[in-house]
Order: sequence, then C-alpha cells, then structure tokens
Amino acid sequence: MSQAAVLSGPDAVPVAAREKASFADWLAVCAGMIGSLMALMDISIVNSSLPVIQGEIGATTAEGTWVGTSYLIAEIIVIPLCAWLERMLGLRRLLVIGASVFTTFSVVCGLATNLEMMIAGRIGQGLSGGVLIPTAMTIVAVRLPPSQQAIGLAVTAMAALIGPVIGPLLGGWLTGNYSWHYAFFINVPICIGLVVLLMAALPKSRGNFSELRNADWLG
Repeated sequence: MSQAAVLSGPDAVPVAAREKASFADWLAVCAGMIGSLMALMDISIVNSSLPVIQGEIGATTAEGTWVGTSYLIAEIIVIPLCAWLERMLGLRRLLVIGASVFTTFSVVCGLATNLEMMIAGRIGQGLSGGVLIPTAMTIVAVRLPPSQQAIGLAVTAMAALIGPVIGPLLGGWLTGNYSWHYAFFINVPICIGLVVLLMAALPKSRGNFSELRNADWLG
C-alpha cells in the first residue's frame, strides 16, 4: 500500500491522489459558492433601496452612504486575516461562525431604526461575510483534485460575477413589493441552509489557538 493511501479520517486518500471528487466534496464547493455569493450580493443589495432606508432611519444623503461603505471597509479589513483565522479555528468552524454571525447582523440591519444601529449591523455583516469570500477558493483547493479544480474555480467565479449584479435587482424588487427590511431578512434562510451544508460536507478540523500568541499584534 502506498503512503498516499495511509491516511485516516473521511478523506482516506489525499486530494492529489484522487481522480474525481466525491459528492461531499462538491457539496462543500457549493456551500463555499453560496457563502461567497451571499457576501458579495450584500455589497450592493441596498443600493436601489438606499433612499427608502435613509428616509426611514432618519439619515441624510451623506450619512446614508455609510450603509454601503461600512460594509465594504469591514470586509476589506477581514479578508487578509482569513488565512490566520483558518489556521486558528479550522475551516469548518470558521465558516460556521462566519455564516451564523452574518445571519445575526443581517437581522440587526433589518430591525434597524436609526443610522447607528444600521452601521453597526453593516460592520458586523462585513466582518463575518468577509471570511466567506476567500474561503470559497480554499475549499476548491483542499477538496477537489487538480483535474477538477478548474471546474470548481469556475463555479466559485460565478458568485463573483452574479452577486454584485443581482444584489440591486433583488433589493429593489423586495423593497418595491414588500419592504426594505426583507433585503436583509432574506439572508436568514440562506444562512441556515448554508450552515447545514457546511456541517454535512466539511470534516471537523482542529484549531490551533497558539496562533493568538504568534500573531503580529503590533503590525
């Protein structure tokens, strides 16, 4: 028996030695794509409903720009930290926490009655949603064999293309037919399904909390 086959756990054969991904592998890729799509969609989902939101939370036009800007800033801050967070928490734990926190802050945004509450919710969304974007490509790299990674990357790239496009369309439709609150509440069922997929498709992985001690906190 070769060394490549002498492994324990759900993936007994390492990725590089497999010719085809399993059903669970593709489920994991789909989960990563859904998470990335949701995080990217929420960048622009408020664009078309922003005038309505500003009116209801009592924000001026200048103040209302922070509804989008606060999300982007938080997302940009956390994306470079994802590799460190993954080493510290493990991939599945990081994604489950990210999706759960994203859901919580989506509800905060949907219930917001003033600008401060909305900005706090959007910052929370950005910090948690930011981990869902690069980790989608991590799943492709660690779960698919090299021969199928191009397909996985194409599936993941669909989220990057579709998310920012359908965001304003979906947000405008929900605002026009229901209420702007649903532009945020729509994340709740999607996140619940995402967590179920992540729990089913990704194996447990141990974290390494010594990364907290080794982090470059001054930097």
